[in-house]
Amino acid sequence: MNMKTIFITGGSGYLGAVLVKKLLKKNYKIINLDPMIYSNSPRVEKTHKNLKNFIGVTEDKYILNKIFTNKIYAVIHLSGVSNDPTALLNPALTEKSNIQATKLLIKISKKNKVQKFLFASSCSVYGFTGKQKLVNEKSKSRPISEYAKSKVIGEKIVLKEKSKNFSVNCLRKGTLYGPSPRMRFDLVLNTMVGSAIQAKKIVINGGDQWRPFLHVEDAADAYVKLLEAKNNKTNGQVYNVGANSENFQIKELAYAIKKIIPKSKIKFSKNFDNRSYKVNFDKIEKDFDWKPKKKFKTALPQL
Repeated sequence: MNMKTIFITGGSGYLGAVLVKKLLKKNYKIINLDPMIYSNSPRVEKTHKNLKNFIGVTEDKYILNKIFTNKIYAVIHLSGVSNDPTALLNPALTEKSNIQATKLLIKISKKNKVQKFLFASSCSVYGFTGKQKLVNEKSKSRPISEYAKSKVIGEKIVLKEKSKNFSVNCLRKGTLYGPSPRMRFDLVLNTMVGSAIQAKKIVINGGDQWRPFLHVEDAADAYVKLLEAKNNKTNGQVYNVGANSENFQIKELAYAIKKIIPKSKIKFSKNFDNRSYKVNFDKIEKDFDWKPKKKFKTALPQL
């Protein structure tokens, strides 16, 4: 019977809400720290016997010290400013929520003898990679946005703290999509589907850009896989999370959505998005025998 305690920051967010459900089903004890700023934050798990919810932000050392009075096996750090426009709108908040919070959390985790620390990063750290170039974990990070820059800094903070008794990993996820109890409509595929249904149009900024796409359920499964892995050789490693077959140009997504919602019109915008990256995902499959189960084209009708 597994009763290890996992501390998740952002456990009521888009990915966190899916991950918490999966971990509770696997009989982990969960401590969730989330600012709960959305009225429709998931309520289903609030009464679960193995879940404690704390309302607050990760950069608050007082609430962290209170949480760490519990014996915690692993920390999954998902919280922070989670998109490019918000990060650009308030760089000071991004610095506090994405960088200072990570510094504080990893310091307190190590001090309290946490054994595993999983950091939520993003494939957006690759920035712009040209038309055909396939990047992997050894490729140079070229972050364009404030959000992506904060993730590069966060990775460095986390990776330098690895030790024999403190295993750390950074998960660079593809662009997430799919239904969640705490839904987001600022993610490109979710936005396009929402707009096609509601406004009968799909607006594309450019369209030739490459992005890797990852279903939110698969993203949660990747965290579970790394959490339960026993291979010490993977300590201190960065992993791209996704599948090689799930790299698409943005315009491909629009045409696929239009097939399902034929009354929608595709509209090309002059606001060009300069982020474009085609990513290789061989490493996570090789090290953990893991790859996503869901394909964009078969998962799209569900969304």
